Amino acid sequence: MKKIILITFSLLLLLPRAVSAQTPDTINQQINELKDKVASRVASLKLVEKRGVIGTVSSATPTEIVLSDINGNQIDIDVDELTNFSSDQKSSFDISDIKKGMQISVLGLYNKDSQRLLARFVQDYTIPVFIPGVIVSKDVKNSTVNLYTSDNISYTVDIEDVTKTLLYSTESFDESGFSKIPTLVNAVVVGFPNPKEKNGITASRILVFSDTPRDPKIRLTQEQTSSSSSQ
Repeated sequence: MKKIILITFSLLLLLPRAVSAQTPDTINQQINELKDKVASRVASLKLVEKRGVIGTVSSATPTEIVLSDINGNQIDIDVDELTNFSSDQKSSFDISDIKKGMQISVLGLYNKDSQRLLARFVQDYTIPVFIPGVIVSKDVKNSTVNLYTSDNISYTVDIEDVTKTLLYSTESFDESGFSKIPTLVNAVVVGFPNPKEKNGITASRILVFSDTPRDPKIRLTQEQTSSSSSQ
């Protein structure tokens, strides 16, 4: 019994020495190592930010897309096995469908150091067009209007249920339906080209300026004005 007590007492004497081996230099070293790891992680996170871009494809490979944005800047985009592809036009869409000249939107992680974007979501995208001109006629049966521009181009504009029409005058700014769209007035059409029809536009929005004088560069023919008067 006395032998057991003696051994226990000896171990208790040795315990403070074992604890002292962790202090203070060893503990400070561990703290500094932890600080370095945290600082390194914070620094790496600051180099990366979420970013989205829309533009036209300059080139594409299975691992990289070079995109030209709306300002003409070239953006290098990395593609990996986690990149998700989607399209409103195709049920199956992946990197092999990305071709030069396509318009796409990309959302991913931008590295400020390498100045490269790691794509996480890629979708085909059509940039809307803005066309100013004069509405010269309406086709009630087909729900279209004819827009004539200063470039002497006549556009057939499809008015859909989702098309938003706004009428602007010096006295008001009102939302309107197809039936109230006037003719022989200035307008700006915002929409997307209709690939099935030459100079066809599917309008998402039409802004009509009923009180402003027509652009003098837009010279309507007698046939156009007569057609408008008969509407």
